[in-house]
Amino acid sequence: MNPILRILERTDGSVTSIIEALTGERAKIKTIEQKVIGASPEIAEKLNINEGDEVNFRVVDIFSAGIRFARAVSYTPLKRLDESFKRDLMSADIPVGKIIRKYKLEVRREINWSCIKENELGKCLVRNYSIIHRGEVLINITESFPFSAFDGLRWE
Repeated sequence: MNPILRILERTDGSVTSIIEALTGERAKIKTIEQKVIGASPEIAEKLNINEGDEVNFRVVDIFSAGIRFARAVSYTPLKRLDESFKRDLMSADIPVGKIIRKYKLEVRREINWSCIKENELGKCLVRNYSIIHRGEVLINITESFPFSAFDGLRWE
């Protein structure tokens, strides 16, 4: 596997920052889908909330230098967000890491699993992690990194 993908698989830091470092350009987020849903039993268990609780479901693509480097699917229990954080998350194409920095939240990321699989983006490294704040899951994210996005990157 490409060494950059190995770094992305194991990092507990900002993926957006890594992509920006690789390309030397700002990363941009394009929201594909976003809506408030009631937590299914599986989502409720993952987030440690009650079934039916309101959850922000968001799918975004992360681009830099004209290349789509990742697709991220996230679930965020709305009852754990203050109003400003919720507004930024739900109304703008802002990376989650930048929202967390803006509000100076102390968080940690716990990587739950990773694998290689084919999906709508092709052959991808797929990983799932939770962003933990005050001992609770603030956001659960599954990211897909298409191998093809990293093929053209050259070491200088």
